[in-house]
Amino acid sequence: GGPQLAPIAQRLAPLLPLELINRPGEGELNAGCGAEFVQKGRLPPRGLDTPPPTTSADSGGGGGGGGSRLCSLDGDADRVVFHYWRLCAGAVPEWRLLDGDKIAALFAAFVCDELRALEIEPALSVACVQTAYANGASGAHLRSLGVPTPLARTGVKHVHHAALRYDVSVYFEANGHGTLLFSDSAVSAIAAARQRAEASGDAGKAASAARLLAAKQLVNQAIGDAISAILLVEAILLLRGWSIERWDAMYEDLPSRQAKLGVADRAALRVNEDETRTLEPAELQREIDALAASHSRGRAFVRPSGTEDVVRVYAEAATQQAADELARKVGQATWRLAGGVGEQP
Repeated sequence: GGPQLAPIAQRLAPLLPLELINRPGEGELNAGCGAEFVQKGRLPPRGLDTPPPTTSADSGGGGGGGGSRLCSLDGDADRVVFHYWRLCAGAVPEWRLLDGDKIAALFAAFVCDELRALEIEPALSVACVQTAYANGASGAHLRSLGVPTPLARTGVKHVHHAALRYDVSVYFEANGHGTLLFSDSAVSAIAAARQRAEASGDAGKAASAARLLAAKQLVNQAIGDAISAILLVEAILLLRGWSIERWDAMYEDLPSRQAKLGVADRAALRVNEDETRTLEPAELQREIDALAASHSRGRAFVRPSGTEDVVRVYAEAATQQAADELARKVGQATWRLAGGVGEQP
């Protein structure tokens, strides 16, 4: 993403200062940096493992809304996550990650606010499509805003297909791969609402329609585009007067843990359409249900890998210790009931 972002940074310099870190030629591609490294490892990128003295970014940041923002793109610029150092007087600086779930929440809140102001009748359908890996706190927050959160199978191709069922939809995987989609009928309805507002002299509604139409033009409708996602994030934060810390405060992620374990045959494990429940072996789902219920805010699932003979385990709970314990116990049950190989977790 660096080569493409560099000329954009020059053009935006008067409005949005962007400092590029870990440029091409400064190390192996995505080694110790990039959205995937930052999100999965939950670590700051190379060169930014301590609070920067000035606004900096792995591949862009800074600007509207106040506060220093950092963000990380992958080399092909299809994924982006944000992060920052939270500085409190007398306390050790805390590194904070805002992953694809947080980006989706910001985009969905923006869309809902603008559509609510427009009062289009009949109302456009809006949704934020997630996978089983979306943090439970994210889904709960979106639903509190009145945004449905349908689940799709893991993988952008599955999520994108599900998102096309709605007039306006948001989807982001936790690794920052996603977008904001507008159907043709939604664009026509918003454009018509803008015309009516301008004709009646309603500047507020006209502005809401203009912002939605501008967002549609900005964000890539066909594939994840990290650069356009960065620009829309910055625009929304500026519009709301938010710092990155205020954005982060939309909700607090539940602690989670992911793991994987080898199995003799991944096909022996069969799951439902959205991968939240195990169908075979049936006794495994009963054990997962009991284990999750024994932990405050516990949730867990297992799914076979699409590429290798391993089973992937996800668990979340009210505390990190509980999430770790739940993941370990679910892994043990899976190893025992689904033909685990190698050392038991």
